[in-house]
Formats: sequence, structure tokens, C-alpha cells
Amino acid sequence: MNLTQRNIKKIKWTTRMAFASLGVLIFALLVNEFREPLLGIKKGYAPHNFGFNFMFFLPSMLIAVGLGFAAIGRTIKNWKTWTDLNKKWTLIALSIPAIGFWTFIFIKIFIN
Repeated sequence: MNLTQRNIKKIKWTTRMAFASLGVLIFALLVNEFREPLLGIKKGYAPHNFGFNFMFFLPSMLIAVGLGFAAIGRTIKNWKTWTDLNKKWTLIALSIPAIGFWTFIFIKIFIN
């Protein structure tokens, strides 16, 4: 089964979303880990931590999760149309870390 030009564009766009989801997640976690040397925000000082989390960390994590859900949704929606099975599983695997991170955080918040 040959893919149409439209399906090829969808695959490329979904691949970009999956890589962007993983990239934004890694970037946000790295900046969060090294926020004191990069931004001068001390980990124990509440007002600066709140501002950092509210203005940078939360929006970037929401973008990562949104892109992850969008990539997984598009992959599942076009599962029968797209023929490359490795590509489909790669797209899902690139999107899962952001969703898994948020799932871990919610479980940690509500259990403790």
C-alpha cells in the first residue's frame, strides 16, 4: 500500500511533535536541575521557586505532555493507514516519557 503525500506529511509532523515532546521534557528537567547555577534560584527559597515553577517549569511540562498526547493520538488514529510498524512504535515511545513523568508526579502527590 503506497502512502499518499498527505499521509507522509502527517507522519513527518507527528514525528516532529514526538521529538519536540521529548526535547522539551529533557530541557525542562535539565533547567530545573541546574537552576541555581543557570538562574541563581536557590532550591530552598520559596518565592523564587514558586515563580520559577509557575512561569517556566509548569508551562514547559504542559507543552511536553500536550505534544505527547497529540503524537500518540495521531499515531493511533492513523494506525491502519501508516504501514511502517517500527515508526509507529518509535513515535509512541518518544511520547511516553512526558506522560509517564506526569503520571508519576500525580501518583506521588495523591499517595503521600
